[in-house]
Amino acid sequence: MISMQAGRFFSFLRDRAAGGLLRLGVRPNALTVLGMLLTAGAGAALALGRACWPWSAVLLAAAGACDLLDGALAKLGRLQTRFGGVLDSVCDRAGDAALYLGPAFYFIAQPDAAGGGARPNLTLVFLACAGLVWAYLISYIRARAETAGARGGGGFWQRPERVVTILLGAAFGHVTTAVWILGLWPLATVAHRLWHARRSCAAAQAAAAVTAAEAAAAGSGEPGAEGAATAPGADIEPQGLAAVLLWRWPRGTIPFDVHAGAVILMLIFWDIPAIDPLRDLLARWQP
Repeated sequence: MISMQAGRFFSFLRDRAAGGLLRLGVRPNALTVLGMLLTAGAGAALALGRACWPWSAVLLAAAGACDLLDGALAKLGRLQTRFGGVLDSVCDRAGDAALYLGPAFYFIAQPDAAGGGARPNLTLVFLACAGLVWAYLISYIRARAETAGARGGGGFWQRPERVVTILLGAAFGHVTTAVWILGLWPLATVAHRLWHARRSCAAAQAAAAVTAAEAAAAGSGEPGAEGAATAPGADIEPQGLAAVLLWRWPRGTIPFDVHAGAVILMLIFWDIPAIDPLRDLLARWQP
């Protein structure tokens, strides 16, 4: 699979670069904060307009390198700390906010030529804000599920995929296309993670009930309950009808590569016009 082979290649380059940084005395937390600052700069470049969008892509590429290297650096140098994980999550969320608020600010400040006046594009502002909500929910569902002793991961629209979407949109001048994609498509991953968390929580709860029953039976000297519930495990590949839903397949599979390829082609070749159907819809409802 293309994504699997690419992952192995970049993992090799990442580990070599992390080894060099380790010898220079670079600390993982410093890279984490630097990545956040670069991402914030990319968000500011998105807000400043088309002339700055290529710089946003460059800054995002540099921030992505920091994001890849901080974990590898911590692992190779045995520098993992509990606070490092907390800092990484906080910086990721701050970076997400910058990447979505940047386009939202741009579409607020950009005059609406189609409307004949300097009006904000309500549709694109709404989609940028919705994309930020999906980004936060995708991470939050997993965190809450893991707190409950279950799993809530999986789905296509994880943070690297979202960042690459914005990067490609900025690089090719198709930020409008990226905003439409991120404002609508990641809702599928939110739904998938909720579904997966529900199944995983039910399995964890059933396993806990069986364990409690066995402990009670052992204490009373009675025969314990036979069998065991399935504990929450790793994500499995979709089966049956779910197999045709490309957004539910994990990285390293052909459906994932097909999905990723379709998104990349859209970002390269499709420049969605800055239409504002939400404003038109609201205008119909107003007296």
